Amino acid sequence: MIDKKLQGKKLLEFQMPVERGKIREFAWAVQDKSKMYSDPDFAVSKGFSGVPMPPTFPVTNGFHIDAENFVMELTQKLGMNVATSVHGEAQFIYERTVCAGEILRGEIHVGEIYEKESGNGKTMTFVEMKNLFFDSDNTLVITVNNLFIER
Repeated sequence: MIDKKLQGKKLLEFQMPVERGKIREFAWAVQDKSKMYSDPDFAVSKGFSGVPMPPTFPVTNGFHIDAENFVMELTQKLGMNVATSVHGEAQFIYERTVCAGEILRGEIHVGEIYEKESGNGKTMTFVEMKNLFFDSDNTLVITVNNLFIER
């Protein structure tokens, strides 16, 4: 059963170095071979301070968290049933472009937890998760909103 007492709580903090090689690997993995993500001179010529982070790159945050399987551990901590849970959506909100060479501080928070009745009369529980990323000046630069659903 999902632990509703976790609503509004910060679960953890971590550091996320934004590395040029990892940006290139990520871009290639999502089939984006743009020179923007591999050539610093090209990126600068387009007005960036360096190689920019691809829009969905923050999903790699799990590699910077000290856990064997971060998603499974988080699911268990929330009390979600892995067999009946899915990731419903993700939203990426950028306050500014983040470029290679920066080190971000990440925080993961539990947002609202609420229930709705499905079309077949069963109850679904929705868990909003918020990943916040701050730069070295402690300024919020990225918010990633995730929605998980348990039926």
